[in-house]
Amino acid sequence: MNNKENNLKEQFKQALISTAKVISEDYKIDIKKVDKDLSSKEIDFFDVTNLTNKHDFIRLRAETDSGALKKKFSNKEIFNKNLPKNPSCRSLYNIAEKIRYEVLGGKMLKGIGKNLSENYKQKISVTHKNQLKNKEDVPIAEAFELYMLNKFFNLKLNSESSKILSFWEKDFNSSIEKHISFLTKNMEDQNNYSLKFSEIFESMDVLSSNNEKNEEEDNEKENEQDNKSENNDNNKSDGKDKENKKDDTLNALDADFDLSDQQEDEQPGDSDSLKENTENVPQKQT
Repeated sequence: MNNKENNLKEQFKQALISTAKVISEDYKIDIKKVDKDLSSKEIDFFDVTNLTNKHDFIRLRAETDSGALKKKFSNKEIFNKNLPKNPSCRSLYNIAEKIRYEVLGGKMLKGIGKNLSENYKQKISVTHKNQLKNKEDVPIAEAFELYMLNKFFNLKLNSESSKILSFWEKDFNSSIEKHISFLTKNMEDQNNYSLKFSEIFESMDVLSSNNEKNEEEDNEKENEQDNKSENNDNNKSDGKDKENKKDDTLNALDADFDLSDQQEDEQPGDSDSLKENTENVPQKQT
């Protein structure tokens, strides 16, 4: 990795940090800590070490915006208070909350909405699934994210994504469609919004059935655990070899990478401009 590439990545990281500070209104993010602890919940969206192409830039900008928006708009106590009791509902509940604060971010600044939309469009465009025949072939969380993007982000789905959603769309429509107006009006009220979604998920028969099925599968796995212990030990050894080969492949990607083609549409480091645009946006509930 040459100095020019390192410098560009460092500049990009500083721009992301500056933007995140203003969006989240957390001006105490420790820049030095970024290099020491990339797993920190405060700065886990600033890792620029694995950027290899334009798509990576789009993804990281969107993830940074999303992480900052979560800090600004999502109250952890409210989130936990309305968390569905059924474990099968919780992945959908997480997606619903993520879409909520991202939609608010898009209303706050057009640049944020653009970053998020571009990332989701990119994600949808690379989705390829073969031999989809029934619901069992499609995880409900994956279909629900597409449903939320279509309903609340007004994102147009391609044929592949539409097919994925089609297996679950009837279930979503029958349970959620009649509440769309209420949910849209309460985007700024996390408690009303999350409580309604929690009630919706708890009442969905398909999720209740899925929870019972998961419990049965967990019990079966426990019973089989002792019989597979020896095989697992052998597999761990093989897995380490495969992981080492994977690391070598990732390192090789750096050789042909050139960041000079990446053009930024905005200046995310312009904190005064961003701060001015956030003044009339509803603040995080406490």
